[in-house]
Amino acid sequence: MANKRELFCGLEGGASLSQLVVVSGDGRLLALVEGPSTNHLLIGLSECQARIKWMVDRAKEELGLNEDIRFSALGLSLSGCEQEDMNRALEEDLSSRYPNLAKTVIVASDAVGSGLTASPKGGLVLIAGTGSNALVVNPDGSSARCGGWGHLLGDEASAFWISLKAVKTVLNAEDNYLSVPYSTATVKNTVLNYFQVKDKFELLQFCYINFSKSFFAGLCVKIAKAAQEGDPLCRELFFEAGRALADHVMALLPKVHKSLMEDEGGLPIVCVGSVFKSWELLKSGFLATLGNGRLREFTLLRPKTSSALGAALMAARKLKRELPVAFGEHAWVMYHYKHSS
Repeated sequence: MANKRELFCGLEGGASLSQLVVVSGDGRLLALVEGPSTNHLLIGLSECQARIKWMVDRAKEELGLNEDIRFSALGLSLSGCEQEDMNRALEEDLSSRYPNLAKTVIVASDAVGSGLTASPKGGLVLIAGTGSNALVVNPDGSSARCGGWGHLLGDEASAFWISLKAVKTVLNAEDNYLSVPYSTATVKNTVLNYFQVKDKFELLQFCYINFSKSFFAGLCVKIAKAAQEGDPLCRELFFEAGRALADHVMALLPKVHKSLMEDEGGLPIVCVGSVFKSWELLKSGFLATLGNGRLREFTLLRPKTSSALGAALMAARKLKRELPVAFGEHAWVMYHYKHSS
């Protein structure tokens, strides 16, 4: 158990925005700071570190602490941090560049903080926001990942992937390159309106000259709205995204410890990211892949609070401390599946 005077800091960093929390040793949430993206693959390592320092300093200011006071530990759960060697180098470089941040710094994938926030004993994490990723963390600390390769090599089922698929489907249909079994009229109008252009050739600037992954991914919100209104092509895009998310789970099942499968509710799957706001559109594709007993029982959990809380727990565990946080209060059940023999 941690000393109540100890302060642990956790930061959840995504491709679009970041959140930082400070938790006391007795489990109280003391501060919450929001900031910009801290994905070093998108903004560079130097800028990533500068933004982390800015957020930590804002938290100290909020708590009335001098900038020279160091937190007991700082846990960074960041998108783009999938390589252990790179993570260890980031820990050392950050501590050297900004020695007053914390006594101990630990860096891990964004999926780690998300998983610990909703399921501290372990489980499988599915991230589908601007990008996508999947990670299983077992009770013994072992882990395995699937995805997380970014928009050029992967990001299946992410908001960017759905948006790109929508644009590509329109272009392929109009080029007569592929046959599309649905009308593309709604998707085309949605795309042109979102980018505020008059024809498809004007889209090229947003793909090559003025490309922004987060802005491009924002089209997904409009596609979801059209799907909810019944457009068949938009609904098909989300069906395919549901399948792609389930494929991440299938890929990781051989790495999941049996004990996680045997818990009440079956395998806990923590679902993180804005794409899951459209779960009802994803569900049919997800179950088409995982249903019929392929995975006998699972529970989809959605965090109620920032995944930065899990990053703070990760930081405390680095010092062999346990934070007495009621983690069950920080997640809700989005869906439960159990195969009936």
